[in-house]
Formats: sequence, C-alpha cells, structure tokens
Amino acid sequence: MTTTLAVHGVQQDESVNRRLRAALRELQKTATRFSAGPSTRSAEYRAAVWALTEPWLPLAETKHRLAAGSPSDQHRWQQLITDARRLGTQEPVSTSAEPPTITRALVRALLEAERPGPSVEEIADRLRNLIADGTYPPGTSLSALHLADEAEAAGTPAPVERVRLALRDLTAEGSTVTNGARRTWVAGGAAPVERPAQIAAWMRTLIQARVYQPQCPLPARLLLARDLLATTRDTSAAVRILGEEKVLKRSTAYRPVVRADLPFPLDPGPFDLGARVEQLRGKAITGITFSFSEVRATCQQVQVWWRARHTPRPDVLERIFRTLITAAACAIPRVVELYPNSPDADGRTVLRRTAITALADLPADPLERLWRTACLATAVLQVLVLVETALRHFAPRSRTPLSLTLGAS
Repeated sequence: MTTTLAVHGVQQDESVNRRLRAALRELQKTATRFSAGPSTRSAEYRAAVWALTEPWLPLAETKHRLAAGSPSDQHRWQQLITDARRLGTQEPVSTSAEPPTITRALVRALLEAERPGPSVEEIADRLRNLIADGTYPPGTSLSALHLADEAEAAGTPAPVERVRLALRDLTAEGSTVTNGARRTWVAGGAAPVERPAQIAAWMRTLIQARVYQPQCPLPARLLLARDLLATTRDTSAAVRILGEEKVLKRSTAYRPVVRADLPFPLDPGPFDLGARVEQLRGKAITGITFSFSEVRATCQQVQVWWRARHTPRPDVLERIFRTLITAAACAIPRVVELYPNSPDADGRTVLRRTAITALADLPADPLERLWRTACLATAVLQVLVLVETALRHFAPRSRTPLSLTLGAS
C-alpha cells in the first residue's frame, strides 16, 4: 500500500532531545539514590523529582495547545500535566505510581512529540480521507502498528503512538469501531462474526465439498487448528457448534467424525481432483512462472498479515489470491505425478482442501477475506511440502538446491 500517512510534519529539535534524554538519566539516578533510604525521606524524594519535572511543564503546555485538533491527544497531555503538577504539592496523583514513573511518562511523551512526522490531527484527517474514498472500505481492520510501519517504509514516519491516538479520535466520532480486544476496524460494515461461528461455517463448506469425507474422522485438533489458522479454543468451539448441528459425531475418546446423514446435501458424486484442477487453471494467471521460494515467501507474508489482523488494499489481496490459485493449479498435478499410487489419506485431504479453498468465492468482509487467503496460503505451503518430500526421496544425494518452477499453462 502506498503510505497512508504521507503528510508534512514537525521537524526534530536535537537540542531539546538531548536535554530530555539527560533528564531521563538524571531521573534514574535520583530514583536509585532514594530507593534504599528510609520512608521518612519520601517528601524529599518527591521534591527532588519535582525539581526535574517542573522545567518541562511549559513545553508540555505548548504540546497541549498544539493538540487542539485531537481530543485524544489533548486528553493525554492534560492527564500528564495534571499528574506532574501535583508532584509539586501535597495532593495525591491520579495513579498509584511512584513520582519518577509520572515524570518518566511526561518526559517520554515529550521525546515522542519531538520526533518528526505528522501530528495526530493530520493522521486522523488522512485516515478519514482514505475511508471516504474507499481505500479502506467498511469492515477493514486498521492496525496502528502496521499503519506506522507502512508510513516508515514509504519514508514519511508516523510514530505509532500518534496513530493510536488518531484511531481513538476516529472511534470517538464513529468512523471506526474498537472492540474489547482493542481491535479497530472501519465502521459501516456488518459486525464481525465470532471466530468459532466463522470457522464452523467454513468447515461446513469443506464438508459439503467432500474435503472431509462422510464417516471419516477430522484431523487431530492441533492439526485442524493449524490448517484453519485458528486457536485450539476457537477450533474446539467450532467443532461443538457442528456437533450440535448434527454435522459431526463427537466422542471424548476419538476424533470427531463426519456424519453419514448430514443436514445438508453434499456435492454430487465423488471428489474429482482432475476436474477441480481444470477449474483452477481457468482462474490462474497465465504467462507467468513462480519459484518455490517466491511462492513460499508470498504464503508466509499472508500468514503474517493474518496473525497481525492487517488487511492490505483489496487489489493487493486479490492479486495475491490469484497468485496462490496459480501455484495450486501447477503444484497439485505435480503431486499426483510424483505419487503414482496417490499420497496417503492425509495428503489427499490436503490436495482437496487446497483446491476447494482456491475455488471458493471470497467473502465480502475484508478481515474474513484475509483469513481465507491465509487458509489458502497454508494449504499451498503443505502442497509444496508434499512435492519437496517426493523430490528428496527420488534424489536424496543431490546437492542441487531444491527448487521447482511453477508456471501457468
């Protein structure tokens, strides 16, 4: 994504930075000097910390005034200043923190504020524009860390703390939504589906497509969670949902088994892998080749995005999904060729799951689209492992680096 926060910002004042860092060192010395002393010296301790704090209050007040365009930033500075001023009185501060902790928070905030980059108000304005023009459609997950990283990579640094404050402003005005886990997404889309229900719905699709065959057990819980990029807790909850729907037969002693009498119709006939591959070829990118290392790097990048709940631009994700379809269309026939007697049952399940995941329509919700793309990336990686394992078996002494070019036919 082109940097989202490419706006002009403040310039860094190195002299102020040096003095702030010196203040932090002196604060540490003060805390060490008083730490072993008697409790009766607490007033003296507080006075020493106040002497280090007071000179920085005018700069903090200036930062508070400059933050007028951001309610979250103003609130932060107001709280820091209020707590710091109380160090010079007998009033209790608003937290139970020791005096150096209060001063340290103030000085570090000033250091962060002296960093170059856009202000909180400018970041919030830029994000509003990106939401308004559809770059971030409703439901898109917004990670402060990734927004800051992208701005850094584009050469226009936006400190992550300012991005967090900008997202709080957008949430306060209703442009974004933040849940209890502090995940933020663009408002206006459907409410995020609970993960167990989302996983159960996808497992239902895989069962209906005969990826998991009737009267056959599911993979072990840890393997199933790995395949679905889910926690074992969410996977177990999804299995319980499907058990209550009479899709799975559950037992404490054995793995869940797909029922023969399912509450929905299965795809007609046995699973035809050859026909599925032909469908994949119809969706693949033509006239392009990929090395194993390139495909693996792409798969790993998508997995990282999913773990961080970072949704790239829709066009970027669509291009990557088609790349993975192309890899699947070329790698699955290679597995069939290398295993004349067909791979074992687990290997056949991997091939079926890869084909169905690549052929299924992507959902509308941006975060769920990312998850399904990550599921495909995981499946493609497993297909590559099958190919690599077979090649090593056929040429175990070869010193040539293992590689295979994947090209659309």
